[in-house]
Amino acid sequence: MFIRITKRIFKDLAIYMVFLGVIVGVVFPFFVRLFGVPASIAYQPLFFCACIAAGILLATLNITLARNVVGSRIRELSSQMKHVEGILSSQMTGEQCEKCTPESCSIRVDSEDELGDSAASFNRLIQTLSTVLGAQQDLQRFSEMLTSNLEMDVLANEILHYLLGVTQASGGAILTEEGAELNVEASYAIDMERTMLNSTVLHYAVEKQERRVVRLPEDIVLEGVLTKYRPKELLIEPIVYKQIVVGIIMLADVEAFSNDTLDKLNSYAPILSMAFNNAITHQRMQRLAALDALTGIYNRRFGSNRLQEEFGRAVRIGSSLSLIMLDIDHFKTVNDTYGHMVGDKLIVLITKIISDAIREGDVLIRYGGEEFLCVLPGASQQDAQFMAERIRIQVRDSILKNNEQEIRVTVSLGTSTYPNKDIDNIQQLINLSDEAMYNAKKSGRDRVASA
Repeated sequence: MFIRITKRIFKDLAIYMVFLGVIVGVVFPFFVRLFGVPASIAYQPLFFCACIAAGILLATLNITLARNVVGSRIRELSSQMKHVEGILSSQMTGEQCEKCTPESCSIRVDSEDELGDSAASFNRLIQTLSTVLGAQQDLQRFSEMLTSNLEMDVLANEILHYLLGVTQASGGAILTEEGAELNVEASYAIDMERTMLNSTVLHYAVEKQERRVVRLPEDIVLEGVLTKYRPKELLIEPIVYKQIVVGIIMLADVEAFSNDTLDKLNSYAPILSMAFNNAITHQRMQRLAALDALTGIYNRRFGSNRLQEEFGRAVRIGSSLSLIMLDIDHFKTVNDTYGHMVGDKLIVLITKIISDAIREGDVLIRYGGEEFLCVLPGASQQDAQFMAERIRIQVRDSILKNNEQEIRVTVSLGTSTYPNKDIDNIQQLINLSDEAMYNAKKSGRDRVASA
């Protein structure tokens, strides 16, 4: 074993070489006697000194060669290590710096010995480091992209666009599950109606919360952007957050999915699950903020925004827009007589009657305590009057049972229509329907009045 003398390897090597040179110089005169050199010459002090000097000179030449040949390679390796260290330090502090790629950070491998093995090992380390850093940067960009969006439709489209890019898949879709129903949030070059023929596999993946890769029949042809393509495999990836499926990724490709693609999806899964959960939570919070807690319909604040949108659309395209303002007659008497819990039940009943009476696409708003506003896009004045009359009759004929008591109520309704009146803004249209409703009350209640 090599015994260390100092803390410098080349210095230790020099000491050992000089020591070896002295030994060789001392032994050499005795060695040459074996070849017939006279003792009078071999044992001369001057000859001893010359041999020792030659040994030391040889040692000096050897250490010089070692420093130049071996030392230069070690210095190169050390220099590249410091270079890589500097790049990593800069990246940790967030500074802008060059990327450490195999092209910029590798060193020469021109020998088949320990130095060559060291250089090759260093280069493999750089290759692995470059791959890991690249994957880390991709994950960081992916995470930043996802955390910057909370709207589900925007988020789903960005996720799909990104995954199609990194996996090179031919088509795909993003789905969410709500109450055992699968909703397509985003899709690209994939026929969901045709793909849903694999619903058994899809629901199996969701139920088991595990990835499924399905080999598709050769007769399935899907529409791409420029041409049709025949997908070979369909990948179904449930996104799970705290043991609950919050989203499903579907990717279709003309080739079999590689292990690299599957590994990427594994690394993206935690970020995706968090992003999906945040978007769903945001969606629910928006829904709760927009809906009246008792009836589940739009509250006045968010309903007014929707009403403004419908009015703007009617003005732009030149269509009609009708409103029905509705108030429960003698509602205070019901509260005072039967209590607020019965009053709440009555409001829920009236909400259901109106919701069943209006058309799909119409908007119902709880405008006040016992006031409701129906927004009827495209409805004429006659349509609004007909709808209001139908609601009035259905409310009048309904019965709210409270134990053995039967409670009956009526409503007064007022309608207004754009553009039948000279109306400049939505508030004027609301005021007209409100005035018409109060005219109905003044006229005896349980009736419809039009502005």
